[in-house]
Amino acid sequence: MSGKNKPISSVCIYLQNVGRSYALVDTILKSKKLDFEIIFLQEPPWNHIQKAPSTTNPEGDDVIGAPIHPEWLCMVCPTKPNDPRPRTLTYVHRRLLRMRPIIRQEWVNHRDIQILGLFNQGNYIHLLNIYSDSSSSAINFLSTNFIDIPNIIYMGGDFNCRSPEWDPSATYIPMSPIALTELADGFNLTRSSSTVISPTHFSSIESHDNSVINLIFCTNNSTSHIIDVNSRLPSDHAPLIMDLPIRPDYINYKKCVLPKDSDEETAFTSQVSEHLAALDCSDIHSTSCLNDISDSISQIFNESWNTNSKTV
Repeated sequence: MSGKNKPISSVCIYLQNVGRSYALVDTILKSKKLDFEIIFLQEPPWNHIQKAPSTTNPEGDDVIGAPIHPEWLCMVCPTKPNDPRPRTLTYVHRRLLRMRPIIRQEWVNHRDIQILGLFNQGNYIHLLNIYSDSSSSAINFLSTNFIDIPNIIYMGGDFNCRSPEWDPSATYIPMSPIALTELADGFNLTRSSSTVISPTHFSSIESHDNSVINLIFCTNNSTSHIIDVNSRLPSDHAPLIMDLPIRPDYINYKKCVLPKDSDEETAFTSQVSEHLAALDCSDIHSTSCLNDISDSISQIFNESWNTNSKTV
């Protein structure tokens, strides 16, 4: 088997809250391209990038977004001008193109949560990039909305919650870390230990303690991570680095199927047919209308699949 087609046994992941620093993200993209395959960011910058040709504005339309780099795929879901800015952002190096990287927006459409899918030896594996604010928005969303995500192998991010279980300076356990631990258990993930004991968040306020609020959960509890304190500036969060095994023996694969000639297949076909027949396609007068119809068709198939498929 040639090196190009050889199965990928692990991916190196760089995770950091970058505090909306455009310069820091630009530096990360340039300096980490040889050593990492995935970059998970929280609180990314969202600035003016360039001008795009416009039929109505001679100066061009503003393009707003995150830093880009030719060697990295910027995995971000489309947003409308008035939408809240994303607080999670994922970059995938082009070395992983053969793993068909995709953001699963059909499962979760939330600015604080990204689900990255990678096609690995016949199945998609999934990695979660999370930013949970001081109100525990992302933790609460995932805890109260049952989302059946197959083959989750990694969940990392800035969770903004402290617990004596992972932060020696914490003195009590609020509800958010309990909910987070239960969420990880539900995903069959275990909290990864760092190679050294260190804070991950360094407070600029003298009276506030440094803390551990950036965490990683994965399928194999023997997979540790590094807290790279020396690389954090100008952010007040240290990056977390992990070499994550993705060999099949590390993953208890599950997949959704529609057994041939089954009741589930019949129900799926009926549901799709019924909803497609009810779709109004009589007045497609613009590209926007066509996009709306396309999105509706995609939603019909996704909802029908999620309703009727079986996990095996």
